[in-house]
Amino acid sequence: NSVTLDGCKRMSLVVDSLIASMDIVNCQSVKIQVNDKVPTINIDKTDGCQVFVHKKSGLDCEFVTAKSSEVNICVVEENGEYSESFVAEQFKTTWKDGKFVTELAEIVG
Repeated sequence: NSVTLDGCKRMSLVVDSLIASMDIVNCQSVKIQVNDKVPTINIDKTDGCQVFVHKKSGLDCEFVTAKSSEVNICVVEENGEYSESFVAEQFKTTWKDGKFVTELAEIVG
């Protein structure tokens, strides 16, 4: 089973577990909570997405993002507190040793 959110604004969704994937497309300001396991979460063309996963079961998830901004992944501890990490939006690509290499762009300010 899978879940797809398409074109949603200011919405929250809680799921226990999914067998396939969760797809978030063309959304704005959404919050997703995964109580158990989801193998893959795809976030595409979305501005403002917070994903809450539980440390004991949700860190095996693969996050795939494209054309999205303000994406944060929150890891929830057993006591309910969580730590938040952002998903990078800017990358730089350079030619090194005969091939293109893409890495995170450092923001200096």
